[in-house]
Amino acid sequence: MSTQTANRRTLSYGSLQEIADDANRLTAAGASTTGGWTKGQIFDHLARTMDLSLDGFPFKAPWLFRMVGTYYYKSHIFKNGMSPGFKLKGPFKRALEPEPIDDQVGLEHLQKSVQRMQTEEQRYASPIFGELTRDEWDLLHRRHAELHMSFIAEP
Repeated sequence: MSTQTANRRTLSYGSLQEIADDANRLTAAGASTTGGWTKGQIFDHLARTMDLSLDGFPFKAPWLFRMVGTYYYKSHIFKNGMSPGFKLKGPFKRALEPEPIDDQVGLEHLQKSVQRMQTEEQRYASPIFGELTRDEWDLLHRRHAELHMSFIAEP
């Protein structure tokens, strides 16, 4: 099933902890996914993105993409969320597309990354949006999680 036509939950996370709590609940309930990734892959992808925002991204998007991202997509995503169907390419794919991973391993990675986000101050520049405040990074991670976690069906 295409990620653009998959049945999805409607989500709105108010905190990073809500992401981890939802992931715990869905894993305990044995929820299934409606997109192309397993729960473990979804959790690991979200965790990788959080980790890179704390540790630094080893790449940047092309100049034109950064300009459009900063002036259009950033405010659109913050206000409306992310749309399904975007395909990772190049260094983004290598860094962020998860390999098959056990659901529990992915969940543990996500829990650890959320904990780091809550306790560590340092944030690095986004490879697309440039410098973001801690609050902006948290909002971006919540919007990102709303997209990917929406592919996990309510048990």
